[in-house]
Amino acid sequence: MTISLKDLLTLTSSLRILYVEDDVVLRENTIALLHDLFGEIHEASDGNEALLLYKKSENFYDIVITDLNMPQMNGMDLIKNIQIINPKQPIIVVSAHNETEYFLESIRNNVNGYILKPIDFNQLVETIYKVASLVKERQEKAKNQTKLQEKLEEQSLLLAENSQTVHEFLTIDKITKLQNATVLYNFLDTFVQDHALTIMLYNIDNFSFINQTYSTDFADEALFKVGEYLQYNLSKEVHLYRYNSDEFVIIFDPQIINPEFVAIQIQAFFRETPIGEYEEQPVYITLSCGIATATNPALLLPNARIALREARMRGIPNQYNIYNTHDAFLKQTKIETEWIQKFRIAMEEDRIIPYFQPIIDNATGEIVKYECLARIEDDGEIISPAHFLEAARRSGLMSNLTRLMINKSYKTFSGQNVAFSLNITNEDLLNSNFIDFLQAKQKSYNIEPSLVTFEILEDIIISDANHIPLENLHILKSMGYLLALDDFGSDRSNFNRLEKLGVDFLKIDGQFIKNIDTITRNQDIVESISTMAKKLNMPVIAEFVSTKEEFEMVKHLGVEYSQGYFFNAPLKLPINHEQ
Repeated sequence: MTISLKDLLTLTSSLRILYVEDDVVLRENTIALLHDLFGEIHEASDGNEALLLYKKSENFYDIVITDLNMPQMNGMDLIKNIQIINPKQPIIVVSAHNETEYFLESIRNNVNGYILKPIDFNQLVETIYKVASLVKERQEKAKNQTKLQEKLEEQSLLLAENSQTVHEFLTIDKITKLQNATVLYNFLDTFVQDHALTIMLYNIDNFSFINQTYSTDFADEALFKVGEYLQYNLSKEVHLYRYNSDEFVIIFDPQIINPEFVAIQIQAFFRETPIGEYEEQPVYITLSCGIATATNPALLLPNARIALREARMRGIPNQYNIYNTHDAFLKQTKIETEWIQKFRIAMEEDRIIPYFQPIIDNATGEIVKYECLARIEDDGEIISPAHFLEAARRSGLMSNLTRLMINKSYKTFSGQNVAFSLNITNEDLLNSNFIDFLQAKQKSYNIEPSLVTFEILEDIIISDANHIPLENLHILKSMGYLLALDDFGSDRSNFNRLEKLGVDFLKIDGQFIKNIDTITRNQDIVESISTMAKKLNMPVIAEFVSTKEEFEMVKHLGVEYSQGYFFNAPLKLPINHEQ
């Protein structure tokens, strides 16, 4: 093997050497030769001196070249001591022909190279080249390992940052920056039931009015301010969460804090403190509160909800109510629980049927379409959804109800040129095979999609937490179906969202239609909605029109369509089907 000096220098010029030799002449001659090859050379005359240098400069030397037969500490003992410090230290042994015993022992100790005395230049070059190549290979591996380690540390840091981001996304409410319902549920699930807890469930009074009167941004700012002001009024022992859209939950130990004192303090604060300004005028809000105390954390939220509902039923804002086991709402809760079982049985016995309420063109008085509404038949009695919709939702059967209504309504209008509308929910749009189900029924019953309007609630289009419902709504639009936004004005929608989604109709919340002929505020709201909708080419439907006076007023305010008991109660069959 012929090795060029250039190739050798490429490997050795940057290396640092410890050369150990007791023969002065040989040491000087060899060092003179080595100086031309290595970047830095330290020399020692025996094993003791070499070991001191090595310890002083630990991990400094790339190669150790040592004689074996030396006074005080021989080369073999030096090698053993060095390998204790650094087992991977590259070592070259210089040995005479008569030092066979040392030579064999050095082999057993994994020495990397051997040079026989007297030193032959070619042998020296070959041995140094071999060991220097090993050093270079190890250095490259170490460098790559360092880079890999740095990359792993970088990825770990990034992963930790992403994990923190995901954690915040899952646990921190985007608008209020408070801990969210997920953290609340986790707290209640893991709480040790050794003593009582108190929960205060706050709801902003008439928050839909804030959304309708001001902008969505203002409504979000109001939510942030409510969270901020609640924190301001609470001590550090209290846990505060944003629970639902306009609801907040406070949890604390009633032995430390008096719940009624907190409720009165918060009432007074919000009564005197505006949450912001709109057109340079201060805006005030009030909050209703349900309070419950229990040793069983699972009872806290349901009991607080019952107390809150009773507080709101008083019809007066800024009220709080403490849960009472003799509360009338307990009876209502029991009734709702019983309805879950009744609803399940009605589904099993196929006693849920569609009824059809006409939607009237206000200009012509003609029926333009029907809304398909679910009813339960029970021993000749027709039961409205007010009794069983919540039961369907609580039992997880809302999607089953929707599919049943689609199937029966499509069958009723099969192959006909009759327009009709159906209600669908967020649960339906989250279902991965809802679109497939719809396509199958459309084909089976020969239904033209442009004749079908799906009515949705505002909570679907205002939610930023999950994009699947919105994506499925866009798919429905692309299939040719129409969309109507039901109960418009009861939540936080704005016209910008509706236009982007491609909503075809607005159905004004019935609370604004009831007694509209005598309530000026409702007239102003409906007229504003109608005017803005016209600019976006979205016809408006007034629901729950019950009297001639209400009909004349909504028609006067520019509303295009109406439905309600003034025209017809929901019918078992559409008018043109009846004999």
